[in-house]
Amino acid sequence: MQAVPSLYRLIRLYRLVLPLAIVLVVVLFELSLGPYEGQPAAFWLRLGFYGLVGPLVTWMTLEWIAQQVQEREEAQRALEEVNRRLLTAGNILRRASAADNLEQALSAAAQEVARALGREVAISLEGVRATSAGFVPTQVYEMPLPGMAGRLEVALPPPLSADEKNFLGVLATEVAGALESARSRSRDLLTLYEVDQALRAEANLERLLERLLERILDWAQAGGGGVLLLDEEGFLQPQAMRNLSLSPHAFLPQGPWKEALEAPVFVETQLLAVPLREKSVVGLLLIQGEAENLRQRLPFLRFLAAQVTLAVRNAQAYLRAEELALTEERNRIAREIHDGVAQALAFMALKLDLAERLLESDPSRAREELQQVKDTLRAQIREVRRSIFALRPIDLERYGFLESVRRYAQAFAEQAGFRIRLSLPEKIGLSQASELVLFRVLQEALANAAKHGRPSLVQITLTPLGERGGVLEVRDNGKGFRADHTPNSMGGFGLMQMRERVEARGGQFWVESLEGQGTLVRAELPF
Repeated sequence: MQAVPSLYRLIRLYRLVLPLAIVLVVVLFELSLGPYEGQPAAFWLRLGFYGLVGPLVTWMTLEWIAQQVQEREEAQRALEEVNRRLLTAGNILRRASAADNLEQALSAAAQEVARALGREVAISLEGVRATSAGFVPTQVYEMPLPGMAGRLEVALPPPLSADEKNFLGVLATEVAGALESARSRSRDLLTLYEVDQALRAEANLERLLERLLERILDWAQAGGGGVLLLDEEGFLQPQAMRNLSLSPHAFLPQGPWKEALEAPVFVETQLLAVPLREKSVVGLLLIQGEAENLRQRLPFLRFLAAQVTLAVRNAQAYLRAEELALTEERNRIAREIHDGVAQALAFMALKLDLAERLLESDPSRAREELQQVKDTLRAQIREVRRSIFALRPIDLERYGFLESVRRYAQAFAEQAGFRIRLSLPEKIGLSQASELVLFRVLQEALANAAKHGRPSLVQITLTPLGERGGVLEVRDNGKGFRADHTPNSMGGFGLMQMRERVEARGGQFWVESLEGQGTLVRAELPF
């Protein structure tokens, strides 16, 4: 583009050239009057020339200067208008990007467009509508938002000029871009929230991966996907699959599948594999869809893959803890059988032998020995029934958490021979994983009270904590114990195992007891 010279330089140039040109014209004119010297015509020619040339040159000079000034003023106004439009577009993008949701983004865009046009406007998108302060939908000019199912409305009259319509088209494009950015950000935040909710709400790994995969595919607008986890032998085992033609059997990663364990790669034309890794690789997240779309979404897909990795790690740690707990429970049952039932059976066998020898020599004492055997046998039957009941699984999904707590507590109290007092809310919003933890604490606390405390009354209180948390208290009036004589295993998983279960969910666990004054077990699980 050729540079336009400044007006100041042009005037200085003409100031030098114009006098010389005038002198040249005058000299030529005088020379041309030579033949007319001494005649009356020479006087009139000079009068006409000098009387007209001066004003004509002055007029032409001023006219030229006026045209130059006008052109530069128009250019200046055009530049200011362009700057104003750029500033408006920048404000729309900035305010819409700073908005927390789509409604706020629409409102900010409507205010900026109204300020730029000097008219009241309204913007509608996806059922959401935002207007400037004084908008009245009587007579409007509508402009669709490019690439979106929305529109921009401008209040009339006066009618829009052609320039205003062009400017409105530019603004509509900027508004559409800003709203698409806000909508995409809201969709990302919603996906993160749903993923977080799924992580908190589900303890079963298979169901958890299904829920996470569903939310990720919805966000990525993908047609299919899956989660493959590495087993101990290095094979990829399908765990959750959605609309994929892959084999359901485990396979050894080779070629692009092996590369995908190190970095995201397309293992097929439209199948992206993102590694699930923390310190080491645990598997692959598969997303099937348009390749370019997946490339654009890859940074956020990496972040979602990290969330899936966290879920897998937590679930695997939980399963290992469950296996350890089952082992400890088997050992506890074995000890109880050895220390309780086995010794009681041995005791009864000795008493029966003694009663048999005393039948003829001392029948009354033999009857006393037989009575002890019967009492011991009844006590052991009650203990075995209590242990079997405590180990019986409860279907929380069938009855719901609160009803399961009520049923279990009442049935256990009937088996153990103490009274129960329940204080339960009408509703509590715990996740499934938190419900399971609190229910296990309840089971262990009741088992401990029946075995060690021998209470006459147990009070169970469940209190909501925030939107998705809860506090469980189990208080008995049994024998209690001194803090320095806490049993190493108080039935079930014991105090240590109960504490670990609660703290693994981000909660707190307390046990308060005084000898002869009962025991309080308290578990608190926040959201």
